[in-house]
Amino acid sequence: MQDDIHILISGYFGGNLTASEHQELKNQIESNADARKIFEDYRLLWEESGQKILLKPIDVESAMTKVKLRLFFRKNNIFQFLQRAVAVLFLAGLFSTAYIYYHNYASIQNQKEQPVIVQEVSTIFGIRSKFQLSDGTKICLNSNSRLIFPVEFKGNSRNVELIGEAYFEVTQNTEKPFIVKTREINLKVLGTTFNLQAYPESNEISATLINGKIILERESNGITMKLNELKPMERAVFKSDSKSLDISSEEDADKFIAWKDGKLVFSNDPVEHVAEKLGNWYNVAVKISNNKLKRYRFTATFTDEPIEQVLDLLSKSSPIKYSIKKASRLSDNSYSKREIILN
Repeated sequence: MQDDIHILISGYFGGNLTASEHQELKNQIESNADARKIFEDYRLLWEESGQKILLKPIDVESAMTKVKLRLFFRKNNIFQFLQRAVAVLFLAGLFSTAYIYYHNYASIQNQKEQPVIVQEVSTIFGIRSKFQLSDGTKICLNSNSRLIFPVEFKGNSRNVELIGEAYFEVTQNTEKPFIVKTREINLKVLGTTFNLQAYPESNEISATLINGKIILERESNGITMKLNELKPMERAVFKSDSKSLDISSEEDADKFIAWKDGKLVFSNDPVEHVAEKLGNWYNVAVKISNNKLKRYRFTATFTDEPIEQVLDLLSKSSPIKYSIKKASRLSDNSYSKREIILN
């Protein structure tokens, strides 16, 4: 089993798993503690390596040949050079955060007659991915998220689609607005830094503006309607059930973007928000079985701690008690998420 998980994880970071292998890896991580530990070891090594994303495949055999030639002509400090060469090849060949593929996709630019090639970057549990689009826009993609975008932006706008959470540093182009589409609303920006959270299982879609300007829009029956505008240090929350939009000023917007630096931050958060953050961060299902907990608010910062440690610390500062239900195999051979019960 361990050999298999190493192969799958190596393939994941190398960006060359098939869809079925990708699902198999996800199942093993969610259902097996040993597999999660191995995956976490790989992830930490990747984080320390500084490698974020490799959008082109690496010819390891060719690279090794070049290294051998360089070693042949370089006799001094051979041992140190070999160490560096092996480290570079290992990290470059192994670590890429994205599961990437190309396919024809016309609707993203609304050009049915000329399909464009788009790229998808997706991340699974425990992985954050940093990369850059063709226009220079910088993206940090949170775990369990997907961003779909064209290889080259054409037409009058730069359209991308987000499922999950991402932090954007958008390159300004007044002639081509940058539009982020989610399942309910769109964000139209020019040159802007913001965070957007749009997980499919959540009732809320939230956008936090750091600088620049965001126009919030909603499409209905082919008609685009402007909802509102955001100013710097403002946060918008759209609720899917009521179709309502709330905008608030945020003195400490950093708490909404700390995740990109590996920090899980609670800042006077109600237990419902704590449960949602834990669920997204650790890919677990969190249920609140004690309504009395809804009276409490939580402030804490965690950096890459396992969920058990986070729950232990929360329980020491509040009347929270918890139990963990292991993942179980489903009829289709996939696995359910681990379940955390707060009581």
